[in-house]
This record gives sequence, structure tokens and C-alpha cells, in this order.
Amino acid sequence: MPPFLDHFSLVSPYYDRLFPVLNAERLRELLQLPAAGRVLDLGGGTGQVAQALRGFVDEIVVLDESVGMLSQARLKGLPAVRGDAERLPFPKGAFARILMVDTFHHLRDQRGAAAELLRVLAPGGRLVIEEPDVERTPVRLIALAEKLILMRSVSRRIHLPPLLERHSAQPPSEALGTTTCKLTARQ
Repeated sequence: MPPFLDHFSLVSPYYDRLFPVLNAERLRELLQLPAAGRVLDLGGGTGQVAQALRGFVDEIVVLDESVGMLSQARLKGLPAVRGDAERLPFPKGAFARILMVDTFHHLRDQRGAAAELLRVLAPGGRLVIEEPDVERTPVRLIALAEKLILMRSVSRRIHLPPLLERHSAQPPSEALGTTTCKLTARQ
């Protein structure tokens, strides 16, 4: 596997203008916010989604691999941690909610990441994974561009690892050109 190339740091100063938060109210509904406890915005980049959710939770933490994206999150006053989804630097049950927006398709090891998500999700917690719908032409074009510049992108419809499917109370749903998985951890 080629070494990690931080494409996102190159666009981090402009990212929020290029890719605005589409529907923060819908994300709050999916996460069932407001809620007590901590939220992990995994792959949260510049923290624009986390910023939109601030005030609806006790604490929100942004985790991303990109140094440039995390520096933008810190400028917003958000706790920002560098790491990857396959080896989360948090204890078991650390988060009441976990959110991944447009991130899952970038993961090297989706099964490993799924196990880690379930490990750090608190009993009774909620996990929301939202991915663009690759059946839409604009999304296909973006996926092709990501492949051409050697980003780790999987340009196919999201298929949850069996580990997440076994825990998911609801099958993935489609709305607003995205595929969304909602999961509530068993108590």
C-alpha cells in the first residue's frame, strides 16, 4: 500500500466554502440530539459538522488523519485528535454518539473500523454513517477524480461490514442523495 498522502491538507483552508454542511438539522435528528455525553465526529476534517452540532451535546471531538483539516477544526475551538478509524485512541464506550459523514469510503480497513466504532460506542449509544450515493452522476465524477489523484476512495455503494449489519436496528436508508446507516448500540 502506498504511504498516506494528505490530499485534504491542500484544500483545508477552502474546504468549508467548497463543501458546506448540507443539512445539520437532519444530522441532529439522526443522532437524536440534543443528548448528554460525548460525540465523536470521525473523519470530521475541518470540524464544520461538529461546529453545527455544538451546543446540542456535552462535548464533540473531531478525529481525522489530516493535519491541515484538524488545524482548521482547532481554529473553530474544537477538540481535534489525529488518528485513524482502524485504531481509535479512545477507551471502550467513550462516546454516546458517533457520526461519520462522507468518510467510510475512504477507510483502508472498513471491517477493522467497524469493530473500533462498536468498541468506543457506549451501550445505548447511536452511530450514524452517511455516505454519498454513488448512483448519482456528480458523485461518480467526484469518485473518479478521487481515484485519479490516488485518494483512498471506494467508489461503490456503501456495504456495511457484517459486524455493523448484525448490530444495526435499521437497514441503510436513502435520502437527499446519500445512503445513511443508523445504529443504536445494545445496552
